[in-house]
Amino acid sequence: MLVAIVNLLGSLDEKIENNERMVEKLNQCLAKIFKQNVINAPHTFIKLSELCSQITKGTTPTTLGKNFTESGIRFIKAESILNNRVIDDSKTVYIDEATNEILKRSQIKAGDILFTIAGTIGRFTMADARHLPANTNQAVAIIRVEKIRPSYVYATLLSGFLDEQIFSKTVQAVQANFSLSMIGNLPIPIIPEIKILCEEFDTICAKIQSIINEIAKLQELRKLYLKKFFS
Repeated sequence: MLVAIVNLLGSLDEKIENNERMVEKLNQCLAKIFKQNVINAPHTFIKLSELCSQITKGTTPTTLGKNFTESGIRFIKAESILNNRVIDDSKTVYIDEATNEILKRSQIKAGDILFTIAGTIGRFTMADARHLPANTNQAVAIIRVEKIRPSYVYATLLSGFLDEQIFSKTVQAVQANFSLSMIGNLPIPIIPEIKILCEEFDTICAKIQSIINEIAKLQELRKLYLKKFFS
């Protein structure tokens, strides 16, 4: 029985690791396509703020006298966003619906780019329907892209094209931080064939999200088997 459980957990771990490698390869593919078709081609620039309907951030509920809860609305903190662009469910906390309504400004929508602006600067991901409903605090910026596809901005960030802009302007005080206005001023390179490129980026991003969702299911299954084993 013990050997069977160990083998099962090992198999799940192997599947999770393989999926994580696939996500990383697809992210690298996005970055490569962006560099080849945008950075290495004639392009113009437009401020990120001009492509967005909203760039905002949240608030810590406890500053409003509201407590975190055991379940309810997902509350994504900066530490929930990993270097591999995945949201770590084990580091996610929750708020109730009433608190989420108070924090309406920072309610997250599918397609929002989540970008850490305090502490560890520059981690980012794109919110998917699986994460919703969700909210966040002041350490995470919500970038709601409207005039082009969010996948294009996601690919821009993946390419490293904006790294110098981001890290050279990061304010070092008691804690490193990057302001919303700095995000809005980031120069996004635009090419005439952007619509065709966005379609390709959308397809790859959908594949990435599908694999990430599969990882989440495998992790939940692993937790379930561990719980059964120890009980």
